[in-house]
Amino acid sequence: MQILVHAGAHPTDEDKLYASLDANTPFMAKKNIVLPRIQLYRRPLRQAMIQVAKNQSAHRLRENLLNSFLQNSPSDHDTMILSLPMFFGSPKECVNKDRLFPDAVTHLTRFCTIFNQDEIEIFFAIRNPATFLPACMQVAQTTQLNDILRGSNYMALRWSELFLRLRTAFPQIPITTWCDEDTPFIWAKLLREFMSATNSQPVSNAYAIFAQILTREGFERFKGYMQNHPDMNPIQRRKVMYAFAEKFARPDAVIQDLNDTPWDQPTVDRMTENYDADVDFISNMAGVTLIEP
Repeated sequence: MQILVHAGAHPTDEDKLYASLDANTPFMAKKNIVLPRIQLYRRPLRQAMIQVAKNQSAHRLRENLLNSFLQNSPSDHDTMILSLPMFFGSPKECVNKDRLFPDAVTHLTRFCTIFNQDEIEIFFAIRNPATFLPACMQVAQTTQLNDILRGSNYMALRWSELFLRLRTAFPQIPITTWCDEDTPFIWAKLLREFMSATNSQPVSNAYAIFAQILTREGFERFKGYMQNHPDMNPIQRRKVMYAFAEKFARPDAVIQDLNDTPWDQPTVDRMTENYDADVDFISNMAGVTLIEP
């Protein structure tokens, strides 16, 4: 079986991906893709991985977990989607020794021990550390940046280093990634990746994230425009989205709260430059697919 693991990162999603995929369950069922209920798998999987970490027997773990995961699901399925936003670690575990998610390989090793007969793919959103770290602080309910950094140099953090570690340890596992900053404009494209849908097949909740960055009036106008221009290609649709975002974006959707960090604007600018260069590097990494607008 193919297992698509949405592994985070945690302050980029808040289960929005799961909700949008859930709205497309009838389409996925026709493709033999199953999306288990979150409450059926997150806790049992976490407990099973702890069991593996303690070197306890993994015998029949996969069978028992799948019986739990797939309650009330169709019996015929080739692909299973699991949304695990803290798969590689909690907010307070996301940085150590100048590395993002230092325990990622360990967690994936335990997962693969359980599902060693399955074909696994990782899906993972990245984010500018200048906004990712404050978001982690908010999720961890701390005002101390070092509670997240644990002595690390924030200028040294690179998502590509995380992917290199994962690809070195698991060269057989492909990684699909995208920038959180692009999410409103690539949401439909991302859903289609999970759903094995073509551009010509309609997708529910295609503009769910885009709606969150526009004013109510702006999104209503956008929907009206799209209804009046149904034959646009993906590039044309994206240009329209950019135009509406420029005119109708909510101020609170584009202004990031950096009040609890020691950074001035030049520092944020340097971090952003580093991030942009890192994204360029990732776009050329073997075994890593970058979804772009």
